[in-house]
Amino acid sequence: MAATPAPPQAPPKPTWDPRRPEPPFPWLRPTIRIRLTLLYGGMFLIAGILLLSIIYLLAANALNVGSKLPFEIVSGGVSSNTCNLPSSAPAGELNRALNDCVNLQREHALNDLLSRSLLALLGLAVIAFAFGYAMAGRVLAPLGRITRTARAVAGSDLSRRIELDGPDDELKELADTFDDMLERLQRAFTAQQRFVGNASHELRTPLAINRTLLEVHLSDPGAPVELQQLGKTLLATNERSEQLVEGLLLLARSDNQI
Repeated sequence: MAATPAPPQAPPKPTWDPRRPEPPFPWLRPTIRIRLTLLYGGMFLIAGILLLSIIYLLAANALNVGSKLPFEIVSGGVSSNTCNLPSSAPAGELNRALNDCVNLQREHALNDLLSRSLLALLGLAVIAFAFGYAMAGRVLAPLGRITRTARAVAGSDLSRRIELDGPDDELKELADTFDDMLERLQRAFTAQQRFVGNASHELRTPLAINRTLLEVHLSDPGAPVELQQLGKTLLATNERSEQLVEGLLLLARSDNQI
């Protein structure tokens, strides 16, 4: 008869306490909502200040360029490098040409301001998206640790714990709750294994005695045929019961808890 394995021991109590006391001011907890709000609000404020500063500088440059007259008064007429002004024309036609030249320079300055502002906005948008992506990954990084632990538990390792460090936010609360659930599950499975092991151990002895008695009676050549037939039936039933007990013992010895 094989030696009966010792029943599994209860798992040690964790060194961490998943049920921590509530802070005196729960609304001041650095939750994920508050952290993301501060991060994205601060990023939006900084990006807005930078964009306003860039637009201010561009507008100042555009005003400086636009305030210059696009023509020069020379002896005998008016000269311009940007506009086609008539060399000799009546005063009314010359004034219209000068107004068109001024409007053209103003339009050119506004278009230049718009294009540079769009480029500045595009650059700040790229920086904002990269910063937001990096910050979101940093804030949500504990989810990867929780996921890896959950996969390890799904692979029948109830001894794994997350034990997440960091700010007292929703993710840490989730990790502590998950650890508490794993602790309860491990204790429940350990108690189940202990019960199965003890019950199987207690059943092996009477089954072995029954098998011995049946074999002794079946070895008697003078036993009636009906009694021998009944003994064989009981012996087969006893053998199936022993196989069931051996299966329970194998289950109790198994490391696969799930």
